[in-house]
Amino acid sequence: MNELTGAGQPISPEQLGHLHGITQQVEKVCRTQLRSYLDAMAPLFRPRRILGNHMEGSGKESVSGADQNLNDLREVFFKACERPFHLRKELPVPLESVPTQLELNEWEYTYNIQSGRDITVVAPLTWVLAYPSAYTHSMVRQFVASKQDRDTEGVRSFVLRASLMHLMFVKLPDLKQLFEGLRYRVEVRRSPLLGDLPFVTLSAPVTTVRPSDELLSRAATLSGRSGFVEVVDPEQAARINDPLQAEISQILESAPTTSTYN
Repeated sequence: MNELTGAGQPISPEQLGHLHGITQQVEKVCRTQLRSYLDAMAPLFRPRRILGNHMEGSGKESVSGADQNLNDLREVFFKACERPFHLRKELPVPLESVPTQLELNEWEYTYNIQSGRDITVVAPLTWVLAYPSAYTHSMVRQFVASKQDRDTEGVRSFVLRASLMHLMFVKLPDLKQLFEGLRYRVEVRRSPLLGDLPFVTLSAPVTTVRPSDELLSRAATLSGRSGFVEVVDPEQAARINDPLQAEISQILESAPTTSTYN
């Protein structure tokens, strides 16, 4: 679920505690699996695949379209440099080399309950796919919301690397197909708090949900925190869709029937 999703689900206080325990176990399984996939796919995320010699690196690596790809990166990055970051719009080349030990940051969003109170909600089975950075998605949200002092160069690196990850999926669409073949949905999201900065997110095939506003408020009050972690929808989890199976079933259903086989 994200900030565009509709009303909360009818969950009782008793069910909520039980579902939180299940959610933690499911999150651990999915994160471990996804982590193993990312470790195996790390070479596919080398920025030099699309930027060539515009990235630092040993040896020459000419890439067709690298100049246009760099211009596209500038466009995304410069737009993201505006509010709320207010970063200088400069992008000297060659760009600093970026490690491909990819990170998974939980997706967070702000939800306004009916009482008018803002609550930070974590979607535990949706992750921001990120190149390593001094800041995580959660950390950046926190200091932007509270207007805390920050390391400008660290923020600049975070914004540039998020822009670069977005460009990788735009220029290499097979990456999206690969993840979706593994059942992880790829989306580009933007957070109202973080302006025009695009984030590539990966979502497990298991859906998580929010409870009603009333229960959200009670849970936040009892915990003394202004945040909430979504919980697994057990009905949906029991019938996870398999895209490959669905496609094959469609072929079988549309094939002409015969009474005998040779």
